[in-house]
Amino acid sequence: MTTRTLVLATVLIAAGSGPLLAQPPTPPAVPSAPAAPAPPRQPQPAQAPRARSAAPTLEPPMPSPPPPAPPVAAPRRSGQPVNVKIEFTITDQRGGSPASKRTISVVVADAQTGQIRSQSEVAGLGGIPLNVDTTPELLTDGKIRLGFNLQYDWAAPVDAKEGIPRGTVMKTAMHDSVSLILESGKPMVAAQSADPIGDRQVTVEVKATVLR
Repeated sequence: MTTRTLVLATVLIAAGSGPLLAQPPTPPAVPSAPAAPAPPRQPQPAQAPRARSAAPTLEPPMPSPPPPAPPVAAPRRSGQPVNVKIEFTITDQRGGSPASKRTISVVVADAQTGQIRSQSEVAGLGGIPLNVDTTPELLTDGKIRLGFNLQYDWAAPVDAKEGIPRGTVMKTAMHDSVSLILESGKPMVAAQSADPIGDRQVTVEVKATVLR
């Protein structure tokens, strides 16, 4: 057998008996650690349905309020077709001297005004007035509402021959303004005035009578 043939046979034997180069053994697989379980999923709170915004509606503008009506004046009371007689009695008293009385009367229609104007000229003192304004009004119960203004001046009696002592009251002016309720035909003392210095007193009595 030749050398070539021997070498070829050796190679074939070696090929049949195992691999030409030894392979390193494969290391065994290491089991991997199990994966941690995933946390449970928390339930999400239900959300309220979002309200749909309504489309804005255009309202017509409100009409402006009408201007206030002007106040209506109350009709003037014309009064009943009845006359009222009004009498004033003025009593003037000075100290212990006798009282002097003066009576004034005027007839006035219901709800109308009556006036009296009188004046005397006194030497050394000038004019001495006696003036009255009065307005009667008949009421539903038959009584009379009466308002009046009275101005009364009367000079003090002074003897010029004996002279006028210092501090003597020469004249006192009195003005009364009164509103009262009267019964027809019944007098009432409406005012009583006093001299601020002397002892003079003036009393005003009034009576109203309905004339039928």
